[in-house]
Amino acid sequence: MATAISIPDRLISKISEAAKKKGFAKPEDFVTRLIEEKLLELEEKEKIIAITDKVRAALEAKGVSEEETLAKFEQFRQRLYH
Repeated sequence: MATAISIPDRLISKISEAAKKKGFAKPEDFVTRLIEEKLLELEEKEKIIAITDKVRAALEAKGVSEEETLAKFEQFRQRLYH
């Protein structure tokens, strides 16, 4: 199923030029690729947020505060520099 999307005129020439530079025969293929890449990026961000939420909950359950965690990271970084 195809869906038509309106793109502002000010972007059309930029899209066409970028598509050519990247080796796409049609600007539509380039835009499709960009959308697919952005959707994957968003999915990955959602996964990372879910993981970090679990880590935060586990640390809180163990009584480890955010301040303690940040302090330990800073100590680790200082050791790396020395």
